[in-house]
Amino acid sequence: MTQLKRLDISNNVIREIPRNIGELRSLVSLNAYNNQIRYLPPCFLCLHDLQQLNFSGNNLTDLPRGIHNLFSLKEINFDDNTLLRPPMEICKGKQLYTIAHYLERADQRD
Repeated sequence: MTQLKRLDISNNVIREIPRNIGELRSLVSLNAYNNQIRYLPPCFLCLHDLQQLNFSGNNLTDLPRGIHNLFSLKEINFDDNTLLRPPMEICKGKQLYTIAHYLERADQRD
């Protein structure tokens, strides 16, 4: 499973992401929308090849510190969570378009 590129665990009743998710080093796309996930474990930050991330429709309240170090990340979706704004550190680096797009959508929802 370490060579897994895409993982879709959407539309389940998942409450937490397994701590060993960081072992999926080749993962480029993770869809986990419409679950009951409350937080992302620190090992999530080991997914350096991750380009697409969809956690919309969960119960996230914040994002892990250091998420800005996922430099390959191009597309994120945290809509329909209790997360109001990403941490300021995520606004650094190469993901500015991604973050700007996220913030624009958040403003439209407000």
